[in-house]
Amino acid sequence: MNVYKKFLGTIASVMLIMAANGAQAETLQEAVKFMLLSNPEVRAQSYNRMAKGKEVRQAKAGYLPTIDVTAGLGFDRQHQPFYDTTYPHSTKISIRQNVFRFFGTQSEVERQEARVKSQAYLLQGTSENNALLAARSYLNVLRYQELHTLAQENLANHQRILDQVKLRSESGIDRKADLDQVMGRLALAQSNITAAEANLADANSDYLAIIGHLPGELVKPDDAGSALPGTLEEAEQLAIKNNPIVKSSKADIEARKSQHETAKSQLYPSLDVAMDYKWEKDVAIPGKQSGFLAMGIISFNIFNGGWNRARIGQTALEMYEAEEISNNATRQAVQSVRLSWEAYKATKERAISLEEYAKSAGMTAEAFAAQWNIGRRTMFDLLDTQAEHINARASLTNVKYDKLIAEYRILSVMAKLIPHLGLPLPEQSIVPMEK
Repeated sequence: MNVYKKFLGTIASVMLIMAANGAQAETLQEAVKFMLLSNPEVRAQSYNRMAKGKEVRQAKAGYLPTIDVTAGLGFDRQHQPFYDTTYPHSTKISIRQNVFRFFGTQSEVERQEARVKSQAYLLQGTSENNALLAARSYLNVLRYQELHTLAQENLANHQRILDQVKLRSESGIDRKADLDQVMGRLALAQSNITAAEANLADANSDYLAIIGHLPGELVKPDDAGSALPGTLEEAEQLAIKNNPIVKSSKADIEARKSQHETAKSQLYPSLDVAMDYKWEKDVAIPGKQSGFLAMGIISFNIFNGGWNRARIGQTALEMYEAEEISNNATRQAVQSVRLSWEAYKATKERAISLEEYAKSAGMTAEAFAAQWNIGRRTMFDLLDTQAEHINARASLTNVKYDKLIAEYRILSVMAKLIPHLGLPLPEQSIVPMEK
């Protein structure tokens, strides 16, 4: 309950700050921070991590004694050989303490602690994955805002040319067919506006679903290339070392090994100490009685149908299963960082080429516009060069945002995205021995 109240207080504080700064643009860091505090998947796994901590406490209870109190009150009426009525009652305090069960309790505690580590790392991975989704949705809103602006610019260009063609057509300089052609191109430009608005609306919906509120004014983040390692091989090593899903799978191996040791402890004797103190009246014999009993108890199972042996075999196979799952997680981390790295390299190189292409197309469009005004270029030349310029800028916009997303993907695989944004991981994702 205290954690829930703390969470509500934090959300309320964030909302108040957002309301107070409503006129200010929202940065990527602020958007991701809000997502980490409010995302249902992150919150659910945080509660799961806290629940796992309670299981550690349950396992440690095996080191401590159990104390039970029983009390009873009854009615006893006797008819033969004489008539009598009594009200027997008894009270008993029982204490049981396990002294040794071949490290079974210790192994169970270690198993639960490993499960806590696994869940904490899983929460780290979920936080990183959702931070990447938040960054992608943030960048896509900016992307489609820019593409929408380009579509509007394209429409304005067509509208301006249409106005000029109308004047030239009325004065007999251009043919009516030219006017019809421009009007057709204008209709296509208006259709592109509709498509751009639909894409922007979809991006806003994704933003709402992932981050938790609709976007306002956003700030384009800086390039993250300087935060990346120098080579792919270095990125792979960092991914294997830091990827939280890989760490979680290794903690699962620890848990399975401890579970196997717990199962083996069933093959050995268990030593317990038992102490009872009781007070009775009219229970077995008339009058009051009291007594104290202390015993050391050794228990050893000789045969239970082969259950223990089967359990040991099961836990051994589950341990091997966990090792293979960990191997697969490592492969997936390597694959992800390699794909992201190649995407980063490709977009980086394309951005350089498209930068030159857009610049060249812009200069050509300006030259053709000037030449069309003096009759040295046709209207179709002008429309084509301006469309080429808009398309080049749109391609450049797309590749720049693709490059940013690829950079964030690499950081996410290496568990560096949230730290790169200057944000803390969720409290419950911090592994105790790493604090």
